[in-house]
Amino acid sequence: MGITEWIISIALIAVVIRQLRGRKLTLVGLLWPVPLVAWGAVEYLGGVPADLTDWAFVAALVGIGLTLGAGCAVLTRVYREDGVVKARAGWLAAALWIAGMSARLAFGLFATNGGGGAVATWSADLGLHAAGTWASALIAMALVEVLVRSGVLFVRARRVPAVTTVVE
Repeated sequence: MGITEWIISIALIAVVIRQLRGRKLTLVGLLWPVPLVAWGAVEYLGGVPADLTDWAFVAALVGIGLTLGAGCAVLTRVYREDGVVKARAGWLAAALWIAGMSARLAFGLFATNGGGGAVATWSADLGLHAAGTWASALIAMALVEVLVRSGVLFVRARRVPAVTTVVE
């Protein structure tokens, strides 16, 4: 793993860390992680898995990404303050996001620093055929996690009432 992968991983982890205190929710703020993951897709995806087992593995990791992204978004408070829509990630939202992002980082470190043999064994045990199945699955997982989180927060932000009434 090179410095670029480290920077992207840390930037993706920072997405939710920055929201722990509550931040203005903007379209740019929701979408800036997408190019980071898209770069990873261009950089690491060598082809489409050819075997059904490989597709099932990719689908399983996409399901995990969907769950983590949706969970993070649902556990993020979206509210209006002083006329501005804001988002504040809860600790559980941050934990889900960091779990997904850091797990991919940890796997990359493991695979490129002596864990290649173990990854090959796991691949054989899982019945994976294509050399790029792990990369395809992990990139697809990240892309879905980012897109689902951004999409759910976007929809939730659009539904925040313009005026909040205070009942005393």
